[in-house]
Amino acid sequence: MSTEIKVINTPNAPAPKGAYSQGMVHNGMVYVAGQLPLDPATGEIVPGGFEQHLRQALLNVKAVLEAGGSDFAHVVRVNVYLSDESQFALVNKVYAEIVPQPYPPRTTRVVALGPFDVEVDALGVVVDQ
Repeated sequence: MSTEIKVINTPNAPAPKGAYSQGMVHNGMVYVAGQLPLDPATGEIVPGGFEQHLRQALLNVKAVLEAGGSDFAHVVRVNVYLSDESQFALVNKVYAEIVPQPYPPRTTRVVALGPFDVEVDALGVVVDQ
């Protein structure tokens, strides 16, 4: 097993706003940090409501996965964090538009997210070395 850790830093996802990396690659796995509904170019929350916010968070996860040599077809775990449980049905709708079947295992939690309404993280398998 390799002990090498590669830090992911892509301009296609928002720059970290704290003491963390966008993601890391280790032992053939891509670990994606929680992604918020931020525009990668501006670092600001994308306009619109929950649907647009979730879509952007998922696109940010996708960008980090791709920078690490993976994609949503090779994700083995997803966590979705919501600030409002009434949005759960919309999560399923938007998620199904972006994440291909067979859907990876997913856990959805209702949590306090400060000014944000959604955050998504993932674990993917490297397929592009």
